[in-house]
Amino acid sequence: MMQHNSYQRRQHGVALIMAILVVALATIIAVSVATDSYMDQRRTSTALLVDQAYEVALGGEAEAAAVLEQDQQDRTGQQFDATYEKWAQPVVLPIEDFGELRGNIEDLQGRFNLNNLVNTTGVADPEYLAQFTDLLERVGVDTRWAGIISDWIDGDNQAGFPNGAEDSVYAQRTPGYLTANRPILHTSELLSMVDSYGKAFGRDNYNKLEPFITALPIDTPLNVCTASPEILDSLTGDPSYTDFSSASGRATLIENRKGACFPKITDVRAAFQTKQKGFDALMLKHGAYLAEKSKYFRTNIFVTLGTTEFAMYSVLQRTGNGQKVHVISRSFGSP
Repeated sequence: MMQHNSYQRRQHGVALIMAILVVALATIIAVSVATDSYMDQRRTSTALLVDQAYEVALGGEAEAAAVLEQDQQDRTGQQFDATYEKWAQPVVLPIEDFGELRGNIEDLQGRFNLNNLVNTTGVADPEYLAQFTDLLERVGVDTRWAGIISDWIDGDNQAGFPNGAEDSVYAQRTPGYLTANRPILHTSELLSMVDSYGKAFGRDNYNKLEPFITALPIDTPLNVCTASPEILDSLTGDPSYTDFSSASGRATLIENRKGACFPKITDVRAAFQTKQKGFDALMLKHGAYLAEKSKYFRTNIFVTLGTTEFAMYSVLQRTGNGQKVHVISRSFGSP
């Protein structure tokens, strides 16, 4: 009788353990199903918000194009694009109390065009190379990269002396690749470049240089009305010369740009010509390099919807008589 009772107690104990295991397993399954369902909902919600943000960004891009078209139509004898105009002013628009759109239009012709480093025949251009070397020193990037970047674009496979790099260097990378030997399509190509020792250009250098460079068709002119002080002074080819990038020069630039194109081409020539041999050489060979009008712009659009953030950058070209604007390229996440 005692053995029978002991046996029953053991059976009850086993049954209790099994019941606990079943409850625990059911709980785990329920939590897993609930978590998966929640994550699916979150992913779906995020995907929908990203899609909505993209559509909002496209609307911002279309509005930017319309502003640039209107800017051309509103001209009354004014033949320049300057930083005080409506197209150059940043905007912030609320989106139904759920988010906002922030955006601005930037004149890409106020930057140094990397593709000008090489002429239309695929040969390095010494005058533009001198300007770019000056710019690199001004922004704190090793000047040897001027020749390395030129090597990446030029049409031959001969490494420039002393720091150039061509296919023989890039093929040794992991994974290996070749030089482009063609105009740059996007400034981020700099992140693929290395020197003759295999040292990469790097993100730090790129962050220093990116605000001053662009990738446009060869021989696209520079708009002096929108160029930064560093770009303007780099025209001299002499980093020690700081007519516009000095403290007083920057203050003058800001003040004079509040309601006009400044400096005009004549102002730049008066400031630099006969004073800087580099400028004289550049103007002698590329007399049409300086301009006061632009046709290449970039929209920088940032959309926030709830906790979702979306960034889109679009390169726009104003063509013909300036009354049509076309989208050349779009990029997302970073310029």
